[in-house]
Amino acid sequence: MASTVFLHVGAPLAPSTTLRDALAGHRRRLARVGVLYPPGHLGHDGGHREAVLDALSLTAEETVPTGSWDRLAEGVRDWRRGTAVLSNELLADASTSQVDRIVSSLGSAEVHVVYVAQDLGRALPRAWQQWVHSGGTVPWSSYASRVVNREAHRMGRVFWHSHDLAAVLGRWAGRVPADHVHVVTAAPGDTERTWARFAQTLGIDPQRFRLGAGPENGLAALAGTEVVRLLNAASGVDAEVDRRNLERLTGFALAVPGPGPRIPAELRDAAAAETERMVDAVRRHGWELVGDADDLRADDNAFAATPSDVRPGTEDVVRAQTEALRELCTRPQERRGPAGVRRRALRVLRGRVRP
Repeated sequence: MASTVFLHVGAPLAPSTTLRDALAGHRRRLARVGVLYPPGHLGHDGGHREAVLDALSLTAEETVPTGSWDRLAEGVRDWRRGTAVLSNELLADASTSQVDRIVSSLGSAEVHVVYVAQDLGRALPRAWQQWVHSGGTVPWSSYASRVVNREAHRMGRVFWHSHDLAAVLGRWAGRVPADHVHVVTAAPGDTERTWARFAQTLGIDPQRFRLGAGPENGLAALAGTEVVRLLNAASGVDAEVDRRNLERLTGFALAVPGPGPRIPAELRDAAAAETERMVDAVRRHGWELVGDADDLRADDNAFAATPSDVRPGTEDVVRAQTEALRELCTRPQERRGPAGVRRRALRVLRGRVRP
């Protein structure tokens, strides 16, 4: 049986995809030194997504084979060479009863929980862009205000359920000792340093198992995301919209370059208070902090002194709309269908490629 199991449980939209890619890319070499990073369903590298959906009872919304988590856990229990690593940021949403099931399924292994945290200046814009990409129509400034001020609104509840470090790790701390809970801070603009912190926490030599090249900041431009938001609002009332072209246009709009969203300056104090709550929770509970606490504090560039929304008719939005329409009209349909465009859009939002 694996003597130690590390559960990488979040946070969502932190550099989790990049870290998982590194683990998956080194899977065979890691196994040779006693570290198991098991493949997902049918060998796919989805960060054990199917198994986690099963563990969180979300299978009704996805085509996920029943018992996916139990099969993954069985593979971990059968690993007799040392350490196993399981990773998916959806684990941040696990309830206390689901935490009980997950930890119990790993048998007598020593379970550790790893949470990769980043400042609100990076986490909040990515969350809004993911919200918009999933069909949201709320403007950036409204989203930021409702979340940072913890207004009683669904978008705020969704964000904090998985980004409130104290609440997330509090649900795991009931089954995992405090000294087995690790908070890794995501180094701003430096995925190599983030990977080094993460790998060392798992007992992996980051010099032997390198991260590889890749951009850290995958934020799409504010103007391009605003185009997608407007498309969402318009298509929501139009039953005749061509979904195929809408998906292609969405992908092109997200790929238009430009500055990303910045938090409205009037939210600076509230955002700072949230950061201090995170740092205080780590210290108060005795969880291990891997990295620098200052990395959890958003820098001045994360805040906008001027109005942070771009409105329909502004030069940036018109340029993004024009660019997306030009691509739609000139790029051959067969070269990049809607599925390819959608995949690229998701890769932009998750930090895999630059816009």
